[in-house]
Amino acid sequence: MKKTAVLILTGLLIGLSSLTDKAYVNNIPEIEVENIMKRVSHPSDTIFVLNFWATWCQPCVKEIPEFNKLPDNYKNRPVKTIMASLDFPNQKESRVVPFLENNIVENEVVITITPRGGEWIEETEKEWSGAIPATIIFYNNNRTFYEGERNYEQLIDMIDSLL
Repeated sequence: MKKTAVLILTGLLIGLSSLTDKAYVNNIPEIEVENIMKRVSHPSDTIFVLNFWATWCQPCVKEIPEFNKLPDNYKNRPVKTIMASLDFPNQKESRVVPFLENNIVENEVVITITPRGGEWIEETEKEWSGAIPATIIFYNNNRTFYEGERNYEQLIDMIDSLL
């Protein structure tokens, strides 16, 4: 009887966990790039790691596990990683949601709404050609930028250079 109750309770907890995850995946916010930048670029005690990526970009997908590791290295400091998908908003159901259901992404995911034309890229980061992946790290009034794939050690170096 006790084993049955434990199994039922475990099954319920697993079911609730997957419902919560599925609810999150289906409610990914669509945010204008300007609003994302306002959120992360103000002085704060939080280290903001902003990664621009897309589901179709293999180097982007390859580096996601590296971003998943960041919070463990900065347990005494608030670190917030935002994975800003550059998949088109109309691809949310066909690309982004299935990707998140099949891959482990432990950070906040948003779908980035960008204005027409490429001016927003230079406004976001003067050094950015527009290639992805691209990462900008903000801490107080300091920032660092890198275009291209990063590994965990490189991400740590980027963050530590701002501290």
